[in-house]
Amino acid sequence: MNTDSGDAAPPSLLVTFFAESSLADTRAAAQHHAREQGLTGERLEDFVMAVNECLVNVLAHGGGQGRLRLWREGDTLLCEVRDSGPGIPSRFLDESELPAPSQLGGRGIWLIRRLTDGAVFATGSAGTTVLIAKKLTAGKPVPGQPAAGKLATGKVPTGNPAAGTPPGDAGEPFRPAGGSADRA
Repeated sequence: MNTDSGDAAPPSLLVTFFAESSLADTRAAAQHHAREQGLTGERLEDFVMAVNECLVNVLAHGGGQGRLRLWREGDTLLCEVRDSGPGIPSRFLDESELPAPSQLGGRGIWLIRRLTDGAVFATGSAGTTVLIAKKLTAGKPVPGQPAAGKLATGKVPTGNPAAGTPPGDAGEPFRPAGGSADRA
């Protein structure tokens, strides 16, 4: 029996499957838990807007349903949104500038990157996982936590949202079939 709890995943604050009919409730639940963890004001609004962009992207481009998981690690709030859609075209992940007004798509990813303290996109033909982070203590570096604008790792939990499979260990790399991982 393994008694080493050093690799145990932090407890989830929220785990829910969502579709268009539950979009508002899912967003409200994420906002409620983020507020309970200490996010307030503009930082809370930015986090909720980033979560909403993830949810809306799943509904529009990721198969119409997905899974949201919210948890805390130290002074960082993390939100993972998964879908089983066709994946994000690399041209949208490569963009660092605001897409031109004439360009279709890409603005949600651009917003997510600017509204959070870090974002990782793992995508491929089996689906997409987006992991976003928001520090609960704005502007203060937290020992052992990623610097603002970066996540400590490009790895995200594994699992199959289409089959309802929960993620594995947080340190396992996400390996979508024929996909790629992108660090913001």
